[in-house]
Amino acid sequence: MMTEVRLLEQFFRVFDDFLDAVMIINDQKEILYLNTSGENLFHLRLKRILSKKSYDCVSFSLDHLFCMPDGDTGKESPSQYFEVDFSTPKDIKGKVQVMITPVNLDHSPKMWLIYFHNVTDEINLSSAYISESKEKAKASGELFKIQGDLKEYTEMALKDQMTGLGNYRYFEQQMVKALNNIALENKPIGLVMMDVDKFKVFNDTYGHQQGDEVLRHVGKCLSQSIRATDVVARYGGEEFVMILNNCHLEGLQVVCEKVRKSIEETMVPYLKMPGEFLHVTLSLGGITIAPEMLVASGISDFKTLLEEADKNLYEAKHSGRNRFVTSTWTMKK
Repeated sequence: MMTEVRLLEQFFRVFDDFLDAVMIINDQKEILYLNTSGENLFHLRLKRILSKKSYDCVSFSLDHLFCMPDGDTGKESPSQYFEVDFSTPKDIKGKVQVMITPVNLDHSPKMWLIYFHNVTDEINLSSAYISESKEKAKASGELFKIQGDLKEYTEMALKDQMTGLGNYRYFEQQMVKALNNIALENKPIGLVMMDVDKFKVFNDTYGHQQGDEVLRHVGKCLSQSIRATDVVARYGGEEFVMILNNCHLEGLQVVCEKVRKSIEETMVPYLKMPGEFLHVTLSLGGITIAPEMLVASGISDFKTLLEEADKNLYEAKHSGRNRFVTSTWTMKK
């Protein structure tokens, strides 16, 4: 019994620092857990609503959701995302995107995880922005231009201008999203750190412009080596990083070898001598992260996981370069 309680506590702890709200209920639709973001969103306190019916604490505009009195959407399988209005007995109102998914933990009763993304402020800010823009623009064409510029600036802020890949900020956003999803979707992910071999020597020998050409070349090869559901970004300098969704150790190794071989077998144009080409290689260090291990660890900071991938990269570099080292991540005791 103590083991079951500890397992539940570890599972709940995973969601403590989530930026979005998370509620967990049992088959009687009684509240077992609400994270801090949920407390702030709904103006509720877990200790006061523990074991109360979810629909008595927060009501939603869609009656078919499992957290409503007669709803069953999300009961048997994960629901899609719904955008709904909510209200509480204290007349707190807003709009959220909600998803419900069943959770099955060994030796524990079945539970349902409800994930909320607050869009109230986004909608209000968007409305205010559009209203102000209309007044200033005085024409729909100008309004569209303002909205287009805003989208372009947002995308630029997340893009590495050298390679066209996502930058560190983009990677950071995607990694947080991946760790959120790993618990919701119950599928492993792969995390890979990569480093261009002897890049400083290459820069010193051929110049920084040629070095920039190498980075663009590597970025292109990486983009062509992954699936549409995966993420690749420039981590900084000559380092790159990949997030591979729904990826076991065998799949991780296949992707690492595909990337390594792609870099090794393609040449970089020598800018100072047209028709001549230069050769570079890449070292990789990767880990796979299993949902149950992440839940048991209670880790919510991806930097701990990144350090493990970086250790494998270090081993690859110091055992000859132009190779990869992978492992399944396990919690340190």
